[in-house]
Amino acid sequence: MLLKAQTDTMDDFESVYRNYFLVTDARHTRVAIAVWLIPVLILAYSDYLIFGYSSKFMVLLAIRLVFFIFSLYTIYSLVKVSTAREYDYIFLRWAMFAIAIVLFFNYIWALYITPSGAITILVLFSAYMVFPNRFCIRVIPPIILSIGNLGLDWWYAQLVNPQSHYSMLVAIVMANVLGIIFSSSLEQHRRTEFKARLEETQLKEELNRLASIDHLTGILNRRKLAQLTTKEFERFKNGGQPFSVLMIDIDYFKKLNDSYGHDVGDMILYEFSAYVANNLYEKNIWGRLGGDEFVLVLLNIPSEQSKQIAERLRLGLKKEAIICYGKKVTFNISIGITEAREQDSSFESILKRADDALYHAKRNGRGRIEVL
Repeated sequence: MLLKAQTDTMDDFESVYRNYFLVTDARHTRVAIAVWLIPVLILAYSDYLIFGYSSKFMVLLAIRLVFFIFSLYTIYSLVKVSTAREYDYIFLRWAMFAIAIVLFFNYIWALYITPSGAITILVLFSAYMVFPNRFCIRVIPPIILSIGNLGLDWWYAQLVNPQSHYSMLVAIVMANVLGIIFSSSLEQHRRTEFKARLEETQLKEELNRLASIDHLTGILNRRKLAQLTTKEFERFKNGGQPFSVLMIDIDYFKKLNDSYGHDVGDMILYEFSAYVANNLYEKNIWGRLGGDEFVLVLLNIPSEQSKQIAERLRLGLKKEAIICYGKKVTFNISIGITEAREQDSSFESILKRADDALYHAKRNGRGRIEVL
């Protein structure tokens, strides 16, 4: 449904894009966090090998369990996430905590064993590739982690081997460069694919809209009228709300066409359609059958009340005028009204009765309303 939103600006596109992938991104992030928890628990055995069953080991185990519980809470929060902003906040909150945990254990291990650069590089690269966030959100955690690791590595190198710091520096820089290149490429591919899908959907919507709209007046065409009125009639037969049908005809339209030309005639049709549309509730059905014949379906309104509405429209139109080529063109309308009845077999029978009422209005002098 989100593809139906309008995306006239970059902000609109970004909002639609983020919300469209929100459920998928949240699911992938939950899986990624769950996968990260596996080595967090497994590496507790490394703590045991270093410290044995001591108070230090128990403290480290407690820290791992706290991170484990917090990660489970994050996974639960991502299940209920409803906006992209909320998703970014939840992820960054977890990522900052995860960075603090990783740096803390890197520091502890550096005090007792030689740090493993491979684990650091793996963590950095996976941070770029696994979490499906906005690019600016995706790069923040690994860059902070890189700075922290470089600081720890420099401190460790000063104690043991200063030359080892440069090799780790190169490895971390390369991991970040490759991570940025690959993640930005994936992000660009996903955005391009989404934009193409969005344009295709919008094109289909526009084609469907054009297939339902009268090209001259911009209101419903005969085909769409038939669809909507048939549904409304079926709803009425199944105990739904009653409705009234108004058949409207512009008086002496052929004469207006002959006197002022077809351009003025088209303008009259357009202005008349717009006037009625602007003076009705959206829930009513308003369309053009063809030529100068129009149909108005007033939902949940009996024929007597419909007559009052029709009279208000007719009198209002008498005050309207179209200025064309310096000339003031006025026109009037005739209206036939009927109400849906239980004995009606189809909407066409109701429309036929409204058309008969219109015929009486025109025969009795035009510029008037008749009810059958």
